[in-house]
Amino acid sequence: MPANIALSLSESDLYQALGDVLQGLFTDVKIVRSQQNAVSMPVGDFITMTSLHSTGLSTGVVTYTAPVAAGPGTQQITRTTQWRCQLDFYGQTAARHALTFATLIRSELGTDVFRRAGNVICPLYCSEPHQTTMINGEQQYEPRWTLDIVAQIHPVVSAPLAFFDSVTLKTTITESLDGHSNQ
Repeated sequence: MPANIALSLSESDLYQALGDVLQGLFTDVKIVRSQQNAVSMPVGDFITMTSLHSTGLSTGVVTYTAPVAAGPGTQQITRTTQWRCQLDFYGQTAARHALTFATLIRSELGTDVFRRAGNVICPLYCSEPHQTTMINGEQQYEPRWTLDIVAQIHPVVSAPLAFFDSVTLKTTITESLDGHSNQ
């Protein structure tokens, strides 16, 4: 992306906002981002976050920041977007934490928790928790419960735009390929 075009939200921002809410709700577990190279699974109870996809829900809305006099300004393009993130709850508290989160997210309290955490993401709904127990490297069953949270985000792309306050037009008569003029 060119240096003068910027996106207001990064994937890291989304992980940070969701991770902060999870850490506030579940102080007894570690919250980590999944799919990181050379990082082993934490020991004990923990929650992983995996960004799955973003889906646009609207067309772009454009606003402008014009300079006082003619010159460079900016345009801000935003569209309502849906972000889906998979949460995996591990350990002895996995089932309890997954059910707690799924219940909380469907309440006014859940929405308020995200609002107080900076309003970066607004929860829409989540899937039902389901058991996804796995066998770990020591061939032991590792309790795991999984759900997807779906949230609304509002990323904004800022791009430069030239503004002017007067125009001078000059017309030029041209001919088409068949020899007729455009007069």
